[in-house]
Amino acid sequence: MGDWNTLHHFDDKKFYSQIVPDFKSKGQLIRKYFNSEFGKYIAYGNDKNNERIAEILKFSKLLNESFKVHETLLDIQKREKGINEVYADFIKNRYRDEAEFQNANGHIIEDINHILTLMIFSECAAFNPHLILGRKIFTGNIKAKPKSIAQDIISKFTDNERGSIFYSSMSNCNGFINWLTNEELQILWLDKESIYSRDEDSDKYFSDFCTFIEIALDNNLGVISGTNMNERILKLIEPPLPVKIDVKKLGLQSVINYE
Repeated sequence: MGDWNTLHHFDDKKFYSQIVPDFKSKGQLIRKYFNSEFGKYIAYGNDKNNERIAEILKFSKLLNESFKVHETLLDIQKREKGINEVYADFIKNRYRDEAEFQNANGHIIEDINHILTLMIFSECAAFNPHLILGRKIFTGNIKAKPKSIAQDIISKFTDNERGSIFYSSMSNCNGFINWLTNEELQILWLDKESIYSRDEDSDKYFSDFCTFIEIALDNNLGVISGTNMNERILKLIEPPLPVKIDVKKLGLQSVINYE
């Protein structure tokens, strides 16, 4: 069936000023959410919380400034073939090292994805309303001029960079895919002429996408994409952002409230 992806408004400034420092220090916010009622569902109970949190904090210290990329995984994925190395051996060894990294850290990555989802939607992002990215809806409707700045940026809605601990074929866990800061959205909009709808049938989706991004820009926000979100739980969280969007009044079809 594939993955179901969504795009949400996101206060990147609050994320980097409050949530990331918590992961890089004592984890007081993490403890609060792990021990909350929602945390029991999002993080699959609260067994061995102290041990799980300690592992998260240790692991997070090796994430880069963006809080997306783990330095060890990045080194593995950036590795280049040696001059005298057989190509098949190079691929096999790199794949083995990625698998070993995932086997050693997969449970921590899963915990980070789950608890971060709860923290972000409670502190600095709105689950509803969100733009449907679907399985291939976004990539099937929105195109960008090859080798443009816009093409590089919109790829981040559905993909992540090398070394990322968030959703990939390796991690295969529910949570976030990637996020764009308000600054990145501003850069995207400076090159807006390079993005376009695939055809006439895509025009409405393209219009809804543009409206969603413009609302983010008007409110000094970024956006964050997720996959296979726990909609039943996340819809219950009171949105922390002051932005109010009347989907019906704006005539939006692909920006929805999950009820």
